[in-house]
Amino acid sequence: MKVGLFIRVSTLDQVNNTDSVETHIERGKLYAQSREWQVVEIYNLAGVSGKSTIKHQQTRKMFDDIRSGKIEGVIISSLSRLARNTSELLEYSKFFEEHNASLISINESLDTSTSGGKFFYTLLSALSTYEREITYERQIASLNYRRKQGKFTGGMVSYGYKIVDAEVVINEEEAPVRRLIYDLFLEHQRMSSVAKELNDRGYVTRKGKSWSDTTVRRLLKNTDAKGVRKCNYRGQLSKDNPSGLKPQSEWQYLPCPTLISEAKWDEVNAIIKDQEKNSKNKQPLNKRVHLFTGYLKCDKGHNLHVITKSSNYRCKECKLSINKDDLEDVFLSRLKKFLTSNEELADYNKSNNQELQLKADEIEFAETQLEKLEKKLEQLIELNLSGEIPTKGFKKHYEPVYVRKENLETNIKNLKLELEKLEQAKTTFNIMANKSLDFYNKWDKLDRGEKRYVVESITREIIFDGQNLNFKLKQIAPLSFLELGQNGRQRGTIL
Repeated sequence: MKVGLFIRVSTLDQVNNTDSVETHIERGKLYAQSREWQVVEIYNLAGVSGKSTIKHQQTRKMFDDIRSGKIEGVIISSLSRLARNTSELLEYSKFFEEHNASLISINESLDTSTSGGKFFYTLLSALSTYEREITYERQIASLNYRRKQGKFTGGMVSYGYKIVDAEVVINEEEAPVRRLIYDLFLEHQRMSSVAKELNDRGYVTRKGKSWSDTTVRRLLKNTDAKGVRKCNYRGQLSKDNPSGLKPQSEWQYLPCPTLISEAKWDEVNAIIKDQEKNSKNKQPLNKRVHLFTGYLKCDKGHNLHVITKSSNYRCKECKLSINKDDLEDVFLSRLKKFLTSNEELADYNKSNNQELQLKADEIEFAETQLEKLEKKLEQLIELNLSGEIPTKGFKKHYEPVYVRKENLETNIKNLKLELEKLEQAKTTFNIMANKSLDFYNKWDKLDRGEKRYVVESITREIIFDGQNLNFKLKQIAPLSFLELGQNGRQRGTIL
């Protein structure tokens, strides 16, 4: 068999003359000669630490020689000469096994080409696994204890914070900028506008780079600003988990110093959530030439569009049209009337509460029906077991009830999602109403993108039947209508 000699001698041993490269080479050659093996290569790692040897140039050369078949085995004086790191030792073992090569240790009388040698490595692997698991359990126990104490357990802290004596504290240099980000977003409601403003003011990120809308978004959504720091949510990257995120059940939230009030954080993130919801499956804003495209429909459900070089929204099927400037004026008038009328807001909230209650009643009724079906299924099973319903005819009785039960469960799930959306819309409505009123007061100074944002934020659809406009807000009750003349102009007073 063609073999190589793997030689590693510490620098200290060489200085003290207690060991030498030549001694190990001679010892390896004599052992090979006694087994009638041919030594064809020597891999000299003199002076290399045993802490890690697997990435050394001589080790890589040894691996290449094994792959190419130049050598069929490697002789070492002892396992400690190969590596003092158990995990690396197992990597060596795995490599030799995969390439059908022998690893021979003179001191331990180990030869992995024999059954005894293979058993030794199996035992070593089991002990290593046990050691890793015990170490991991101790680390987890220590981390959990520190988390319960509210102490820092490692990782990075976001902009505006720093670590002092293993505690998360406010970074007084970064904190004013972090707070400013929230204020700027409430003013502009655009990530890119906030980033531009920060860059114009000469601020840079912690790494000295320019601000981007991605960085702004990440900081705005981070809960640490309101005093809740998320931790233990990242694990190892893998093919099955490319993001590295752990299951949400394992995430933990610890208190930390606050940078802004919880109310301000909630207000900002309610706006972000609404923007993200509205942006799904939509064209980029710069492709939307007109404010109400996609929201204005006729009473037959057709979309109204502005044809090139035309000043009117038109429905091709129904031949309806309305002037785009008139529609904008009506929208503003209706918006102001609604937002400044306590009576209308009260009626609107009453309508919302009624719709929420109706949805809740529908869910309660469906759950009662589901309970009855489940009892009926149990009765059918009991009748079958007692022999009153023969097995041959059981399916005819059982299957229709079971199908109804599955359909009802799906319906209940959908109803609960609808109720959740309605409740979210109600929660964010006051915020959006206040912002919409603020936008109204400076409407003439807004650019098209900002005007479009107002329409997207509060509008579900606008129905036009040739005479009346009916404004409907997202997920909640419709506003009362406006009457228009035949030419699309507003007629009479605002209702």
